Amino acid sequence: MLHVNHCASLRLAGYGTRARRLLLAVIAAGMVAPTVEAARANGPDDTPIVSRNIGVARFDANKTPRNEADQTVVDGWPLYRSERGQTAFNDTMATLRATDGPSPVARNFKGCPNLECALALPKLEAGGWLPAGRLWVSPTDYVVIAHSPRLRKGQSYRRRSPGQLKFFVFHEFHNSTRNTDAYDTISSHSGEVFVPFYMSKQGTDAKGRRFVAVIQIAPFDVVSVHATNLDSAGPGIEVAKSAWEDLEPLQATAGALIATILKAAVPRLEVVNHHGTEGLPMLQAYERRLAAAQSRPTVTISLPFVPAEPDRVASATGRLNELIRRQGASAPIPVAERAVIPPRASVRAEIVPPEPKLVRSARLR
Repeated sequence: MLHVNHCASLRLAGYGTRARRLLLAVIAAGMVAPTVEAARANGPDDTPIVSRNIGVARFDANKTPRNEADQTVVDGWPLYRSERGQTAFNDTMATLRATDGPSPVARNFKGCPNLECALALPKLEAGGWLPAGRLWVSPTDYVVIAHSPRLRKGQSYRRRSPGQLKFFVFHEFHNSTRNTDAYDTISSHSGEVFVPFYMSKQGTDAKGRRFVAVIQIAPFDVVSVHATNLDSAGPGIEVAKSAWEDLEPLQATAGALIATILKAAVPRLEVVNHHGTEGLPMLQAYERRLAAAQSRPTVTISLPFVPAEPDRVASATGRLNELIRRQGASAPIPVAERAVIPPRASVRAEIVPPEPKLVRSARLR
């Protein structure tokens, strides 16, 4: 019921019936609108996830985000600094929503501790894409495989012939802001296709289950420029890890599974790290799992896989807190070591004696 205060009632007394009704309507609109807005803020958002913050001005987006949660939030949704990064984040969250369901029971993984046995995995699709969906690796852990095509529908990718494919390369990455947010790194790679795959850090969904996202932006055999020391002769994956960070356990599992799927499709691929120690922890994790599996040739399990139906992904809705528990996971980077230094006013609180100095010039990867 709409209640008009006593002063408003006195002011209405001098008006005719029609005027009073009109004024009451104006007052009602002013009183009801905030209630409607509050309901929208607290209720489920019916905007498709894939459309959130698409086609909007990005002037207010953080240009130098420092971790995975360092984004401007608009209507409860993070605003990435490029539409490309925004699309990748949206596509991943929509895939998460479209594949949500109960966790598998423990007997699905019986007899294969740490997945160190032969695994029946989803197969690479004919178009060069991993099957999109949710691949469970335990009752509480899974890998989300999301498609976020770099090109518009109808456009074609330059692809390598099977005979040109030699390597699958593990990378670790920095982007121009030197944090390891996979979606922000996709924003940084704005030229040619750098790698077809990006892996996030370990996250937690709204139900408390752990996950890692693998975002595929192009066919696995796309012509890319990620490892010129190896002639970029095959796919690569950017693993959200800096040199000083430990490889997260679920990242190690996800990388090993992706490499296994690609090797099954193209047995000639040699799984390698980029150079030096970059990507080496991921390569070592893959080789350990492979050796353990080969020592138990009689054990094979099929990992539970929930495919992401394209129409469900396209129509998925929801608020961010219904999907994930968002938190920044990148290790703090001293101001003096950032490749991009924010304006002095924005870093004043972070400065501690002695005064930081720029030790090397800014550079993009």
